[in-house]
Amino acid sequence: MLLSTGPVENAAANASISTWVKVLNNNQAGEVNVDVTVYSLNGEKAQIANSSFVVQPMSSEYDVFEITDILEYEVEVLLSNSQNVLVSIWGKDADANLVAAHRFSNNELSVISQTDNKNSVPKAVNANTGSKKSKAGRRRNR
Repeated sequence: MLLSTGPVENAAANASISTWVKVLNNNQAGEVNVDVTVYSLNGEKAQIANSSFVVQPMSSEYDVFEITDILEYEVEVLLSNSQNVLVSIWGKDADANLVAAHRFSNNELSVISQTDNKNSVPKAVNANTGSKKSKAGRRRNR
């Protein structure tokens, strides 16, 4: 399943400098492969970051993407299996406060494609964690 925030305006006085993507896998068995892509929409749509990671059963993962000076952006999340999986996306300002206008709960994300992507293609490999990653984010295990 491919989810999207849609276009997000980030030109306010309390603009987000980072966006946080959180994925919760509520499955008793079966991991979920996650591919996150962040786009700048300052004019032509251009990819500015991407990350791939695996969420084990009954656990969660998140990744953080820097969006400083990005006036408009979109976050897309591709899940290999969307059954019993929840996604939320959060913006934080320079003081690490949540930006309410940049909060997307699972039911607020747009479904771009209903098809689960069981054969997601890795982008790059981070040698420290084994996760596939391009353009540094700050991923934390939870």
